Amino acid sequence: MDILHLNDPANEYKTWGKNRSNRLKDYDYSTDWPVHITICTQDKKSVFEDGTKAEIIAAELLQSAQDLEYRILCYCLMPNHFHLVISPGNTGLSLSRFLNVFKGRTAAIFRKKFHISGLWQRSAFDHVIRAGEDLKAIVEYILNNPVRKGIVATAGDYPYSKYFENEIRKYL
Repeated sequence: MDILHLNDPANEYKTWGKNRSNRLKDYDYSTDWPVHITICTQDKKSVFEDGTKAEIIAAELLQSAQDLEYRILCYCLMPNHFHLVISPGNTGLSLSRFLNVFKGRTAAIFRKKFHISGLWQRSAFDHVIRAGEDLKAIVEYILNNPVRKGIVATAGDYPYSKYFENEIRKYL
């Protein structure tokens, strides 16, 4: 049974303001709870319009999550930024550890294979999903990003996003 309603016209998108700090003060980012992360390319350059490059990012995301035993709930790779809902599960590893591994691996690959240095902007923005927020609505918002940007007609048409229903259910 599909728990998301990606193209439901009644779906209201959650938006977050631009004036937020990168990290929530006094929050333990090794806690088993979902966090919405946005990672931008350096200078917000469109790097991932090429399918090969996008596939490398998606593969490295999944490999990094597997290696560190992190839980990926969804991701959406746009041409110049990347949305991700992730949780450390029971690893006890901080979010910064995951970001260092993922960004380091992908930066090294892009430097070697495509001669692109400075792939990512420094740090990343995060939004710890609060108990009163609707996790499914946040996932739907992320997956519908290519629709809102006019890249595809429906979220299901976009090849560089994915959600993992079994992981989402753990937090509902």
